Amino acid sequence: MLTVTDTQMMGWLGSFLLPLFRVLGLMSAAPILSHRSVTIRMRMAVAAAVTLPLSAWVELPAGTSIAAPEGWAMIGREIAIGLLIGFTARLVFASFELAGELIGLQMGLSFAGFFDPGAGQSNAVGRVLSNLSLLTFLSLNGPVILMVAVAQSFQTFPIGLGLQGLQRFDMVTMGAEVFATGLSVALPFVILMLFLNAVLGVVSRVAPQLNVFAVGFPLTIGSGLALLATGFPLLEQPLTRSIERLMQLLG
Repeated sequence: MLTVTDTQMMGWLGSFLLPLFRVLGLMSAAPILSHRSVTIRMRMAVAAAVTLPLSAWVELPAGTSIAAPEGWAMIGREIAIGLLIGFTARLVFASFELAGELIGLQMGLSFAGFFDPGAGQSNAVGRVLSNLSLLTFLSLNGPVILMVAVAQSFQTFPIGLGLQGLQRFDMVTMGAEVFATGLSVALPFVILMLFLNAVLGVVSRVAPQLNVFAVGFPLTIGSGLALLATGFPLLEQPLTRSIERLMQLLG
């Protein structure tokens, strides 16, 4: 007669639930997977489908039980690792959102946020660059790569080792890279707008009767759009470099 003890049952349950919490943590923070269009039921179904084959080869330390007092700490660690992996992927796109916000601010498009409450504080250029980076990530099978990364993370960060190995996620360095990438993309636009504003300042002093606002807004927006159309192909290099950096961190 086949008998199953409580220890065996909790071990099987732990080998499924602990990886499930890590995958759910990833899907709560990763780009595209955490989008509001992906419903909670869909996330749970995808997470369970990914976790089911993982639970067959994920090894738990001897005597590990999620019913033990330290079980909550283990669950919290798995969620934290999943959130860190997803947040690391999101930082790649934050740099291009920052660049878009800086470009749109210099062009004067941030005023559109006052007339479009549904868009929040973001401007049109920020949304265009964000969508462009997301589409590039999707074309490279980014969500599949993230699932592979979370599966490989059980070798890098095995279950039940406390906070060992989490220092790999250096948030200070990654935050500095976000600002460096965003500023490097937005710097040509900032220099152009600075030059145009200096020219308009000189013109306003030479011809005070000229309405600078009536001339300045079309000039800055038109020049910014022209430079943006010219520089769009050049965004491939920083975007590729950022995604390669993401793959290096995840892998």
